[in-house]
Amino acid sequence: MLAVVLGGCAPTGTGAVRPTPSLSGLAIPTATATPVTPPTDLVRPGTITFLSDTTYPPQESIDPATQKAVGFDIEIAQAIANKMGLSATIQTTDSTQLVGALLAKKGDAIISALQITPDLERQVALVAYFQAGQSILVRKGNPSSISSVSDLCGKKVSVQVQSPEETTIDQANAGICKDNPIKKQIYPVDLQAVAILKQGGVEAALDDSPVAAYFVKQTPDQLDLAGAPFKINGEGIAIDPKNGELLKAVQQAMMAIYRDGSYRQILNKWNLLEGEIPASGIVINPSPTTS
Repeated sequence: MLAVVLGGCAPTGTGAVRPTPSLSGLAIPTATATPVTPPTDLVRPGTITFLSDTTYPPQESIDPATQKAVGFDIEIAQAIANKMGLSATIQTTDSTQLVGALLAKKGDAIISALQITPDLERQVALVAYFQAGQSILVRKGNPSSISSVSDLCGKKVSVQVQSPEETTIDQANAGICKDNPIKKQIYPVDLQAVAILKQGGVEAALDDSPVAAYFVKQTPDQLDLAGAPFKINGEGIAIDPKNGELLKAVQQAMMAIYRDGSYRQILNKWNLLEGEIPASGIVINPSPTTS
């Protein structure tokens, strides 16, 4: 992901892990008595095109059985579109190209675990929908006895390129690890960073907290979490700040799925209830500008 704007991602193509939500039979309401007025300026009429780096379970990934995008973010996108009487189209886009593609009108919005930061707010408008942190992944049994970022000093640590987690390592190397820097190993996609940890090539990996927890759940015989999540931050749906009509509609639709309970149902389905945000956090003020 982009260093200042996105959460870490798992890799494309090697979607060997398939999301296994805990409440897969849960019905998600899609209708509302007072539908949100749909925007008229869409890339494709009748659908909101969401750009997403679909390599990041449990938030977005490609189901290997169906080759369709699945995950928490995907269902949030669908629920928001449904409130406007529209469908949601998920367009897989490389993490480093998401914002540029949005501003070039390749899609209407981004839903891809974007961490809300001042840098991101200067580029796009945002509607908050989730919060997450960063976690340290280690091999089973935590052989290096790691429990915090300071324990990573002098150790080999894998991370996805241009991610907030890479920024965390860089900040540590300029601060608490200055005299004994972390030996950063960067990879194009997150799953590669996790794979090298499993193979013993590094002593730890840094990842977004929901993704780290997901990988531990999928491979409990290989991985553990070291310490509690840190740097908890909001995540948002990004919209071109010039598209005020869509921004207003997405804000209203997000509020609608919050109020009718479908937001919490989707969180529960994907075991992400800890990432729930309050209704007061959905609309971000002041509004971002293009300056």
